[in-house]
Amino acid sequence: MKNSLSGLILSFQFFTSLPIQKQLPMNRKSVTAMYMTMPILGLLMGCTAAILIFINEHFLQFSSLLLAVCIVVANIVMTGGLHLDGWMDTGDAYFSYQVQERRLEILEDSRIGAFGAISLVVLILLKIAFIYEVLNDMETTSYLIFICIPFLSRIAVLIYFLSTQPVKVKGMAAYFKAQVIHRRVWVSIAIYILLLILASYFFSTSRFLILFGAMLLFIYFYRRWTYKNFGGMTGDLIGALYEGAELFLWGILLLCI
Repeated sequence: MKNSLSGLILSFQFFTSLPIQKQLPMNRKSVTAMYMTMPILGLLMGCTAAILIFINEHFLQFSSLLLAVCIVVANIVMTGGLHLDGWMDTGDAYFSYQVQERRLEILEDSRIGAFGAISLVVLILLKIAFIYEVLNDMETTSYLIFICIPFLSRIAVLIYFLSTQPVKVKGMAAYFKAQVIHRRVWVSIAIYILLLILASYFFSTSRFLILFGAMLLFIYFYRRWTYKNFGGMTGDLIGALYEGAELFLWGILLLCI
């Protein structure tokens, strides 16, 4: 129980912008718990979006476009732009069209180039557009969808992280992968998936399962793409995966409503 609580707090420290200053042990059990509880962050972020929608419907009455912008900005604020940094670095590296070694060097460069900036603008515009379209069809779209998509995106990060080899022996991604007890995280993923299936049955909707299948498809192709272009996994590629998976799932949702 103590390690689970420490892991949850570590998740907030590493993957959100909350200013938590508490010093916690970074042993194998606490690091494993950090990854096991990561999808809970997705649930909380999704709940925040659902609350914003509820407040808007009953009090503010903003347009769907402005509400979509508020939801996207709220997500950026909650994560501190952590995953967007990985998305931009990946855009710079991939669209440089250099050899693999040079692409990895660009990934490590903290400076943002033209392709990274363009990738960021495209991502944000598409997210706003997709969410705007979903909000316009709220009669047939449950609040739970706004909780499901960030939840599934976090699960996608876990599956990719566990199933992909790091590019370098040293580095943040390699360090955490060596620390994590893989079996426990896989068990937690299975539990989350079971809960998703039960939610789909309880709320009589197939959208959760469609999005889950789309998530697995995205991981498969993204994993192949990263091996081909970068030789494996890095921290930036994990961040780009989260942003890409979320955008992809919003796009798939539009085909279902």
